[in-house]
Amino acid sequence: MSSSAQVFNDMKIAIMSRWNATCGVSLHAEIIGRKFRELGHDVIVYAPTLESADADWHHRHIDVIDEPWVHRVFEETDECLYPAGGSIRSEELLEDDYDAFILESVVRFPVNEFKRIASKIKKKAPLILVMHLGYIRDVDPFMEIDWDKIVVFDSRYVKEILSIYGRRVEEKTVEVPYPCPIFDDVKPIRLKSLEDVFLFFTFGRQPVREYLDYVRALRRLSEKYDFKYLIIRSDRGLPFRDRWIIQRCERPEMKMIHRYLRGSDVHLLPKGDTRAVVISSTLAQTIYSGVPIVVPDTRHFELIPVDENGFGPIVKYRIGDTHDLERKLSTLMEDDDLRRRISKMAREYAKRYSDDFVAKKFLNLIKSLGV
Repeated sequence: MSSSAQVFNDMKIAIMSRWNATCGVSLHAEIIGRKFRELGHDVIVYAPTLESADADWHHRHIDVIDEPWVHRVFEETDECLYPAGGSIRSEELLEDDYDAFILESVVRFPVNEFKRIASKIKKKAPLILVMHLGYIRDVDPFMEIDWDKIVVFDSRYVKEILSIYGRRVEEKTVEVPYPCPIFDDVKPIRLKSLEDVFLFFTFGRQPVREYLDYVRALRRLSEKYDFKYLIIRSDRGLPFRDRWIIQRCERPEMKMIHRYLRGSDVHLLPKGDTRAVVISSTLAQTIYSGVPIVVPDTRHFELIPVDENGFGPIVKYRIGDTHDLERKLSTLMEDDDLRRRISKMAREYAKRYSDDFVAKKFLNLIKSLGV
């Protein structure tokens, strides 16, 4: 074991976050939290009650049982009441011992309740905020807390949001990219009825309108090609009844998602447009699969480089332009070498921002705070 690894022995890290849910906030906490444990550290998670979190459209508990070190100790508030409302069983947070406290921000977190105990937690351990919020209006309440460090995924969060709070906040801010989980021990899974057909794949629970570009482009392509489109939905199905669409209702955990992906030919990732500062946790979760990912050119993907035709580690099309999308899907179907090149670039991209790399960046950050 290296000396740098020995420095981190016996650390206990608290994470306050959503957990085991269909949500980018939850996914980030799960990736780094499980990697901390894999690297030999103790982790305790303070999560919201399922009843309160499930009131949010974005949150659904996936098909797993919480780990014994996960404690559901707070009630989320309503987004319209935020930052007021909700509750925290503060005595549990204040009685436990930990060496660092990481909080994953979300616009239903009972931040006014947390402010009452933040200074007491700081006496026990450094306070680190992970910034998921994309609008200044939602960030204001969190900036009333004296964080030791604020983690952002890229420089846009500083330029467009945190810079308004001045040097005091900017000097606390550190860029740590959103992690990409690396799975090498995953076997592809594919329905027997789909073994000899080109397969498009989508999973999740995006609003119906965000699938429209894909469905309408594929309808035209279906006149020329034989293919299937497998859609895994965590809630109710979509209203489309095209013969080439297959829908299943599941909330698979991450490795099962990778099995589906590696049994597919192209991953279609639906996203709506937004002016917020955002990244796509779905992309980070899936890019190491190597299956070419097609996305609209929204802010979720704006920092991922592609060539003038929209090809790179991912494939971007002009959102709403189903003709541009149709051309790119047709090219992917016909060009095996292109799919292999995209797959190679995707895996190289994922390795640069791997879960191991990001977890160690967090551990070095904690170490820099004197732990």
